[in-house]
Amino acid sequence: MEGVQVSPLHPRRIARALLVGAALVASSGCSSEGGDLEGSVSALIDLHYERAEAQWSPGELAISFITPQGSGVNTVLKVSAVVGDMIPEGYTGPLDINLAEVLGDGAQRGAVGRSVLDEPARTFPQLEVGALKVGSTATEPGSRITGDFHVTFVNGTDVFSGRTIFGSFEATVQQ
Repeated sequence: MEGVQVSPLHPRRIARALLVGAALVASSGCSSEGGDLEGSVSALIDLHYERAEAQWSPGELAISFITPQGSGVNTVLKVSAVVGDMIPEGYTGPLDINLAEVLGDGAQRGAVGRSVLDEPARTFPQLEVGALKVGSTATEPGSRITGDFHVTFVNGTDVFSGRTIFGSFEATVQQ
């Protein structure tokens, strides 16, 4: 067998290779925009999104995971919660929301929906368990809200019954 001559790598080449490798790792999936939501529902529908948006309306917070579609957008998933009774006047701190909590009127605190072109608008089954956690309750347009959520739907006859969805986000507050 013939021997192969190996020359030592020059320190500058090693440093360059390490920097390029670090840049590739940093750019692969560490973006605050876009990603994939996870869970057993992902076997049935595409949960990839390009950006997350937060919408505040009187007494409600909604986090929408969207992708552009022509001149409009597809709402891949929308997690919303009734929060009017949870946020004191002027409070901007973190908030942990039990999405499966049943309110006085019998409705659940949270809901999950989807609105994608060429698909019927969808409201998912009731929640068996679910939580939405946000790092702040800032409402100024353009501010960022970070957080995560997880839901498990009740067992039943719906195709999504008993399935899960979860993910983390960094959402921009809309006007």
